Amino acid sequence: MTDGTAASDRRVLRALLGSTMLSKVADWQLGIVIPLAVLGATDSVAMSLVSFAMRGVMYVGSPFLGALIDRYDKRAIYVLSQLQQAACLVLLAGLLSDQVAVAGLLLLSGIGGVASTITGQFVLIPRLISEPGRPVAVAKLNSTIEFSKVIGLVLGGAAFSALGAIPAALCIAGLYLLAGATALLLPKVPSDHGKMDLRRDLAIGFRWVGKREILWLVVTMSMTNLAIGQLEPALITEFGQRDMNTTVISGVLAVGLLMGAVASRLAPAILPAAGPERRILACQLIAFAGLALVSVPNVPVKLAGFMIECFAVAVSNVASITYRQETIPVEIAGRANATIRMFITGATPLSGFLYAWASRFEGFRFWLPSLCIWVVSIAIWAVYTRQAGRIAVATPREGALSGDR
Repeated sequence: MTDGTAASDRRVLRALLGSTMLSKVADWQLGIVIPLAVLGATDSVAMSLVSFAMRGVMYVGSPFLGALIDRYDKRAIYVLSQLQQAACLVLLAGLLSDQVAVAGLLLLSGIGGVASTITGQFVLIPRLISEPGRPVAVAKLNSTIEFSKVIGLVLGGAAFSALGAIPAALCIAGLYLLAGATALLLPKVPSDHGKMDLRRDLAIGFRWVGKREILWLVVTMSMTNLAIGQLEPALITEFGQRDMNTTVISGVLAVGLLMGAVASRLAPAILPAAGPERRILACQLIAFAGLALVSVPNVPVKLAGFMIECFAVAVSNVASITYRQETIPVEIAGRANATIRMFITGATPLSGFLYAWASRFEGFRFWLPSLCIWVVSIAIWAVYTRQAGRIAVATPREGALSGDR
């Protein structure tokens, strides 16, 4: 890598990290402000969880967004996705008393959220960062995202306590606006393609999902996200029902998320000699142990379990993104990753509906459906890991990607 290339990589990465931090801080402020605002207005855990889950429903349409990302300037898509979310939050701040409007605006904001995530994490780095610098760039980006979760939760809880729901929502809108402005520091990334052929674009994305190692992963990680995709809002509403102070709630969860931030930065050095399948399986087992502790009705034990879960998921996320960037051709990265995430991340809002349904139960029984689903996902991946190990003996292969939330 030349000095000029390294300097260019650093400039691009600083701009991307800055924009990502602002956007993700906004995401996680949204994750505490909206559930607590809806809970306060309706006194319904189920309504709170369902309302926030609407933001993730747009992953169903992510293959279409992936086609747009590949066909247009990537920086423009990334900037517009931030501005679209800012506009939705401004409207939401004025309509917090209308639960239908809140759910609808959260649904619309999910369009920008999906486009921002796909472009920022899966497209811009392989297009703008030289190949030798990509693994470190991915680790830094994921670490920034995890640290942003901590900052977002703490600021969101403090803003909600000090200012109330409406000013807190406007603060979130301001952060999205700043994220879009910061993204303008990135160089333009024009498309290499001409006219859009939607049928062909969708076929390319689904063809990648059909690849053997990816299909096994998609099934496994979709079930994992069904189990824990909305874990944080579930904990927030559980603590909120106990009348725990909002700042304390955000602080407790921030401590757990801090473990994920540290794990993301150290991920390339964690279990480096293990094969990708075994590395994923180890992370699943560790995270399951964490979820089992979360189900214990004791706040310190829940915190310990949440920290363990965040650690394991963060390690697998870094490996997942790195693998995709190395495996999927950059010219189809938007379409392929968008379709893969439609299934994996698209299970996240379903997790909110699962927790809403389980809210009729108390104590350990509330967590039992998630624990059962997680056991099934571990069993599925264990079977694949055994089969992949046999294949690897005869034919060395590049590896499989790990899952992401």
